[in-house]
Amino acid sequence: MTLPVILLPGSMCDAALFAGQLESLGAAASVGDLTRSSSIEAMADDVLNDAPPVFAIAGLSLGGIVATEVAVQAPERVAGVALLDTNLGLADEVQQQNRQLWGELVRAGHFEQIIKTVDHLTIDAEAHGRAIIEMAARVGPEAFVRQNEALLYRRDRRGDLAALNCPVLVLCGRQDELCPPAMHRDIADQIPHARLEIVDRAGHLSTIDQPEELTRLLTQWLNLCTTNQPMKGTAHEYNQV
Repeated sequence: MTLPVILLPGSMCDAALFAGQLESLGAAASVGDLTRSSSIEAMADDVLNDAPPVFAIAGLSLGGIVATEVAVQAPERVAGVALLDTNLGLADEVQQQNRQLWGELVRAGHFEQIIKTVDHLTIDAEAHGRAIIEMAARVGPEAFVRQNEALLYRRDRRGDLAALNCPVLVLCGRQDELCPPAMHRDIADQIPHARLEIVDRAGHLSTIDQPEELTRLLTQWLNLCTTNQPMKGTAHEYNQV
């Protein structure tokens, strides 16, 4: 039986974030909805309420935070976790200030001002920027406010990583400036069954920048989840040629 896998998008992202992976992963893959609630815990509840009894889960950015929360809440149901371009710590002072400002701007009717900045999350704004902006527009201002509040007041989940007892993939783009590689090395070091992958020529939205490589790595991870094989070993940094 094919193991179901739930893909969780980042803030202001929808299923298009995983367009390059969904076709290859097929019917086993679904995309979770992180637009309905305004806390990480409630988003995890939403995912669990919609999920099959046992599944693997992969999340990017906000999705990675929620994926960790899902695994902490229901470890008996989670066969594997993939954390992509994410930050499991608290929002720092700068992030808090920015998110408070963004919330005020959007509530005042200036959502367009926010989404004009999201194209920098890819390393090739000329190729992908328009599609990313359109994706953010589809998510819309109301959902953004809820996601922004969840990220602003999130808990620090780094101390819970050691409890993850399943295959864990920790991955980021080498050019991810929002959640840089050093952050992911720290995450991987704390998880007994983790493998680190750093993908060249990829920014924060690594699934868009390097769709084929992300599909390969996620498929490899999902195969290990299906057979419950550990991923722990020498952390590997992938250098694309």
